[in-house]
Amino acid sequence: MNTIPETLSSSVKSNSSNQTFQNDRKRRDNINDRIQELLSLIPREYFHEYYSSTNSTMGNNSNGEDSVVGTPGSIVGTPKPKGTGTKDGKPNKGQILTQAVEYITRLQNQVDAKNREEVEYMLQLSKLAKVAGVTITDINLENTSAEVELGHIGVGPLGGAGSS
Repeated sequence: MNTIPETLSSSVKSNSSNQTFQNDRKRRDNINDRIQELLSLIPREYFHEYYSSTNSTMGNNSNGEDSVVGTPGSIVGTPKPKGTGTKDGKPNKGQILTQAVEYITRLQNQVDAKNREEVEYMLQLSKLAKVAGVTITDINLENTSAEVELGHIGVGPLGGAGSS
């Protein structure tokens, strides 16, 4: 008859459940760390709806965009009523992720607008060069700077060109 002491069997279960708990804890900590990193990367004005503007002032940064004036890392203004963030007045994880998506979308739209503007300039330059009878060889009039830069990391229409 094969007998396993009861203490040995319960310690094996305990070790495996402890390992699972430790793995889950690491995963949660990693997710929470990345969410906090996102919070630090998103401009504070994206959270204006989560904070009262009574104690904050809006300023203009070097890019001409509005930004909340305050010390880095401090909460500017007072938190909204209960249920709109965490107990300490900071935005909750869902709010951080939502604002991160909005911020990334805004940045993509800005890149698209600049890209369209660059295409317009390229077309104008090409027309002027034809009218003047000048051949332009010192700049790339075939691809935008965004296409070239994305091509360096293997994305976009030029993504496969540098890898073969």
